[in-house]
Amino acid sequence: MATSSFTKDFTLNSKKVVASFEKIMSTPTNKVRIDRTLTSPERKRRCEIRLKQILSR
Repeated sequence: MATSSFTKDFTLNSKKVVASFEKIMSTPTNKVRIDRTLTSPERKRRCEIRLKQILSR
């Protein structure tokens, strides 16, 4: 997760930045559940064929 509080070398240079980082790290991530019933076998097969075509170029 990118925030403007961090420098590119990832230096935590103030108490506010450290507190923000601790909050980010202590908060559990919200997992996104994928409804697998939306992906039909036919669609999966078409996507696999398309991917093979793209990679064979």
